[in-house]
Amino acid sequence: MTSLTTAPVDAPARLTLPSALIVDFGGVIVSSTKPAGWQHRVADAIEALAGSAELPARDRLVADIAAGAKAAGQWRNAMSRPLRPRELSQREFVMDFVAADWTAAHRAAIEPHIAEIAYSVSAAKERRELRPGIRELLEFCRARGIPVAIVSNALSGQVHRDYLAAEGLSDQFVAEIYSDEAGIRKPNPDFLLQGCEAVAVPAADCWYVGDHLDRDVLCGTRAGIGANVLMPSPHAAAHPEVFGIRPDITTEDPAGLLAVMKEMA
Repeated sequence: MTSLTTAPVDAPARLTLPSALIVDFGGVIVSSTKPAGWQHRVADAIEALAGSAELPARDRLVADIAAGAKAAGQWRNAMSRPLRPRELSQREFVMDFVAADWTAAHRAAIEPHIAEIAYSVSAAKERRELRPGIRELLEFCRARGIPVAIVSNALSGQVHRDYLAAEGLSDQFVAEIYSDEAGIRKPNPDFLLQGCEAVAVPAADCWYVGDHLDRDVLCGTRAGIGANVLMPSPHAAAHPEVFGIRPDITTEDPAGLLAVMKEMA
């Protein structure tokens, strides 16, 4: 295993530059922090979407948004164990995790707006910032003819698409594949293999870059990826332990991975 901050170091001798790079979104392209009061911003959005329709009292609405997000996070941690987990749909998140105990009238008021509510939660719950060196890493891959695709778990992949468009990075990726659209989630190896298909490169000739052992490195191992790169995010929540799973390369940030790839080049 290789560790570094930003200085080039030796990667395992068996490794050469990949034919394609597949990356996670959160923790690799961006780091995220959870802003205070995000539940209130989601509540504002739900009340605006519902218009004149009746909703639960404001304190109940805010509490159920927070409880639903917490429960969904616990569900996602549990889904790091099965071999081929499905994704929690936006409908399940909104109607079963947030609004499970609402009256029929309250549930009916939000049911037409499930996608917008999921978008609001994903957008409000995290404050995103590009990780150091990601632009330079993507430019290096483009110059070397190494296609890059995103394979990422997401409640609303559209939030990620919009963020990359706003940063002027959309054209750096051959494909953006998100779990809410695919219906399956990491560590399901079939999900990562969709990324390999998108770049038209066998899994053994790709590298996969993610920020967690239980979802990313485990997924890459299951999919037979050529090399797993672990890039721990400084603000990541705790995830379940995975016995016997190790990355091929560990790097602090995209700048560190770029250093490794430049040394190989």
